[in-house]
Amino acid sequence: MAIFNLPKGCKVDKNIPKEIIYRNAEADEKFKRIFIDNVEKIRYEYALTYGNSNIEKYIKDDERYDEIHFIRIILKEKGKEKIVSKLLHQLIPKGTVFVLEFKDEISISTAIKKIGNNRITIDEIYNSDWLDKNSEKLEDFNYSKLNSTNMKLLYESIVEKIRIINLSKDCINIKKESIDILETLNKEIEELKLLRKKETQTNRVVEIQSKLLKKIKERDKILKGE
Repeated sequence: MAIFNLPKGCKVDKNIPKEIIYRNAEADEKFKRIFIDNVEKIRYEYALTYGNSNIEKYIKDDERYDEIHFIRIILKEKGKEKIVSKLLHQLIPKGTVFVLEFKDEISISTAIKKIGNNRITIDEIYNSDWLDKNSEKLEDFNYSKLNSTNMKLLYESIVEKIRIINLSKDCINIKKESIDILETLNKEIEELKLLRKKETQTNRVVEIQSKLLKKIKERDKILKGE
């Protein structure tokens, strides 16, 4: 978890027995076999809260970002990591970042989820490509580079970094400097969305919406390689 450089005060550092996962998930034999064959260890590394970070909670309707959990999953084999991470995301009603490790490689997994009627609904899961533990791309996950306006924006900034990493691999026309611009644009877009939600005056909403659409258009041009 050194890549996140999180505050020492949010360190948990304890093992999660796999049996707990089986019991809480009511997992069938097929999933248990996948877990047994592919997962070596699960370690609960950090819990980021308002108390240890001063980052504001975000709780609204069916969105709940009062804590962000960072959990390391050490794998025996690669190939089933998306199945493993999906089930674990479905179990935890909090913003959760899984760092899956296999030898000298890691993959980071996040999920946008909704909480309602004691049920977790996954909108989408974002898994990064496998990266060398010493990859320069991982420097962008440093805590100091994340959007700390509130817990939701911080979590979403991790999601965006995963998307940018995957994008930079698939889109050879996007240069490093363009990815930096994308990161800034994504941050500005999220901030404008937050402002739009809070604003009550119609003329200000129109003004913010105009700025938001302009930023989205700028981002789309870069994504298209224009």
